[in-house]
Amino acid sequence: MEEKKRSISEVDLRKKKVPSNKPVAKKKTGLNGMKRKDVEHGFSVISIMIMLPVFAVIALLLLVVPRSEKSEIEKRTLAKMPSYSYEDIFNGKFFSDYISGEFAKQFTEFYDDTVPDRDYYKTLGYEFKNIFGFHFDEEVKVVGNPVKVKDKNKNGNKTKPTVETSKPSGNDNNKPVENSKADENSTAEESSTVVEQSEDGFENEDISVENGIIVVKQNGHYRALEMFGSGTGNTYVNALNNFHKDLGDSVKIYSMIAPLASQYYTPESHADLTSDQKPYIDAINKKLDSEIIPIDITDVLGVHKNEDIYFRTDHHWTPLGAYYAAQEFAGKAGVNFKDLSTYEKVDIEGFVGTMYAFTKDANINKDPELFTYYKPDNLDKCKAYYYSMSYDYHGSGRFFQGVGDVRSAYMTFMGGDNEVVKVKTNIKNGKRLLIVKDSYGNAIPGYLFGAYEEIYVVDMRYFECNLVDFVKQRNVTDVLFTMVIYSAFGENADNLENLRTQAKGKVIIDGAPNE
Repeated sequence: MEEKKRSISEVDLRKKKVPSNKPVAKKKTGLNGMKRKDVEHGFSVISIMIMLPVFAVIALLLLVVPRSEKSEIEKRTLAKMPSYSYEDIFNGKFFSDYISGEFAKQFTEFYDDTVPDRDYYKTLGYEFKNIFGFHFDEEVKVVGNPVKVKDKNKNGNKTKPTVETSKPSGNDNNKPVENSKADENSTAEESSTVVEQSEDGFENEDISVENGIIVVKQNGHYRALEMFGSGTGNTYVNALNNFHKDLGDSVKIYSMIAPLASQYYTPESHADLTSDQKPYIDAINKKLDSEIIPIDITDVLGVHKNEDIYFRTDHHWTPLGAYYAAQEFAGKAGVNFKDLSTYEKVDIEGFVGTMYAFTKDANINKDPELFTYYKPDNLDKCKAYYYSMSYDYHGSGRFFQGVGDVRSAYMTFMGGDNEVVKVKTNIKNGKRLLIVKDSYGNAIPGYLFGAYEEIYVVDMRYFECNLVDFVKQRNVTDVLFTMVIYSAFGENADNLENLRTQAKGKVIIDGAPNE
């Protein structure tokens, strides 16, 4: 009976939470004895009350402060504020876009893309990321997800070019190679497949020509290099051969493909990420009609690779590299060409080009280079005329233009790619040259002002007239197709056939004054 009572008593004690002899832990308290949980909650509420007005003020300021309209780093115009007319409001277009979310999408894109001082904060972000970035052996940084390209056997001897790729491209309108999609976290070596090439240097199916970028420190300076994969080049070849058929032998056609800087400056440790570009250019030259004259500049530039023939911070060759290319063309064309010593040398300091935007590498931004271009000695006797892509006359001006921002120094030549240019020189030899180019070709014309009576420059990507009609109506004697290897082997080559077939049979009027 006593045992039962004791048991009940112990149970009652536990229910009533009667203190035992064991010490009880003190509850955590904060200010003035408040529970710590309550103190933390109070601080959270106060923080929110402070931060909400701050964020609201910042958001309001971002709406009223002048916004960025152009990014010099990325070389592009930023998103535009969506605009609607009164008519759009009354016919319901604005409300339908608002309800569907299209307005919100456009506004969000504008708001995010045009932050005030966008380039400054972008640069700050890149540099911050660079502090915590990965470091690579031999001071080489790999950007993107390049794949391995094999050009050598185990003994180091040249073999038929082979390509490893983890994705098809379809750039030359051929059936793409079928591969399984590579895992995002796998290495290029793990995810790639090997494609054997034919005897002429190309396989019958197309491979992506883009193959990533590396940033390498050489001779105390940083250089960004675009890697080259592969491609067939068939679209380029077929277009030029078709132009020859349309124009006949009375018009001389020349083909000059520029290699990438990676052909000369890729470190041996990363040579497996890029193809030897010469076999691919040589193979294209062999496929061209015998009457089309190839200008092989790969070896020519190689002789001068220890000079500044390519920019370190930009994807173009330098005006000096373009000079050596133009010299080779002039020799093949049999036209006059002046020594570089006769040109006026112009230096622009602090140039950082497109590779900073491509790589987001702070080392590129902190290591600017000298932009040097050359004015011919007869420049004051030449006049440039500017036209729209449909050849509507815009006015006359200078071929070499002043550039406000040093980052845009490459736009010194004709102001960029957005207009057709005709140059009348003081040379009277009846020769008229048409240059069909991508942006690499912008640096070529100035070296030929002493060789041709007239020079026309059109961009292969944007010209809207029929090129065959243009050549015939302008009495062009020579046509030079010049572009970087990416354009000849990639999607840009599709535009060449478009130039041949579009807007046929129209009279292309030159609205410039007869001077």
